[in-house]
Amino acid sequence: MAIVLRYVDSLDFVKERFIGIVHVKDTSSLTLRNAINEVLTSNKLSFSQIRGQGYDGASNMRGEFNGLKALILQENDTAFYVHCFAHQLQPVVVAVVKKYDGVSDFFEQISLVVNVVCASCKRKDLLREQARERVQKGLCSGDLETGRGLNQVTTLVRAGETRWGSHFNTLISLMKLFVDVLVVLDFVKEEGGSLANRQQASGILAYFKSYEFVFYLHTMYDILHLTGTLSKQLQRKDLDILEAASMVRGTMEALQSFRNIGFAIILPKICNLQNIGIDLVKQAPQLLEYMAALSPCDSFAQFDKSKLLKLGKLYKYDFDDSDMIDLEGQLGIFYHSCIKDERFTSLKGISDLSRLMVSTGKHRFYPLVYKLLKLTVILPVVTASVERCFSKLKLLKTDLRNKIGDEFLNDALLCNVETEALTKVEDEKVMERFEKMYAQRGQI
Repeated sequence: MAIVLRYVDSLDFVKERFIGIVHVKDTSSLTLRNAINEVLTSNKLSFSQIRGQGYDGASNMRGEFNGLKALILQENDTAFYVHCFAHQLQPVVVAVVKKYDGVSDFFEQISLVVNVVCASCKRKDLLREQARERVQKGLCSGDLETGRGLNQVTTLVRAGETRWGSHFNTLISLMKLFVDVLVVLDFVKEEGGSLANRQQASGILAYFKSYEFVFYLHTMYDILHLTGTLSKQLQRKDLDILEAASMVRGTMEALQSFRNIGFAIILPKICNLQNIGIDLVKQAPQLLEYMAALSPCDSFAQFDKSKLLKLGKLYKYDFDDSDMIDLEGQLGIFYHSCIKDERFTSLKGISDLSRLMVSTGKHRFYPLVYKLLKLTVILPVVTASVERCFSKLKLLKTDLRNKIGDEFLNDALLCNVETEALTKVEDEKVMERFEKMYAQRGQI
């Protein structure tokens, strides 16, 4: 199990730091809870300091009664849970695709195309050769331009079952190589090694000529383009929960606009179209509603002191009765001082607001407002940082390291993941510490 902490540094920049991996005997929620407690304790932390927790949608993590989320909430009821926004997006796209038979059949055909075209080295070579000849003709005729990054050698991209963003890459590669793919399919149709191969190629070519294929190709390209853009933005480490919610709303509005007018642009003659859209599950709507009142956008247009006071009451361990009285006074003065200050009129989000408060010194004059801001920006949005750690683990756990212990593996992974933090460590100090650990045979 990989553990990442999200916090705010002294300059009010949001940081996500990998603190280690833990070997667990099973993935039951109680085992995971005890493992996390040991890691926190070893780093002089505790569950009482947690103000947010984020996981994917597995039942052992987000279960209402016995999940890891519930066990931690029993220890600290202000450790608010956020279902990873990126993981929410994935099942939504999958559910939409499976709901419509035509779309589901379309992606099955696309997968079959990749299997047939990339089934052998001979077919791959033929695909690359056709693409090379096409590019040469385009350059000679002036239809294509030369330049850095242009006309690169490429092939059909195989989509992954658990990452629907990869399906968008598959569609892009197919659209770029469509003419070349037709040549390979014609070759398989005429000279395939078996009757089944020839029939597959013949069936794909017939499907490519259908109205249905062209329609779904352009439709799903535009839909996955929008959801893919959202997915990439959600991977940012400094993303706060209000900005993420705003991106989700923007994507839903863009998809609604595509539903209304996009199909008419693709195929003007289509009148009756299937209804394809997206509706992300809303998590902690009350919490988000209260936090939105802190947004500095449009000169604090959403500022609402009553909602912010309700937000403070949710964090009962951070604001006692006396603090709530002071917070009410600070909020009123803070609002009027900021709307008159030109430095605060063009901010784009609460992260910008919290950093500007630190740089201008306002965090010292309004400490309780600043505390509300910090509690808002440290809420987890996605679990991308944890998944990046597992990606690094695959690179480190090689055949040559297949017998290393958990402690050494953890240290190696920590050095590989947190390269930014380790750049500040001087080599001389590392050697001095190593020399003091135990007697060495010789001077380093």
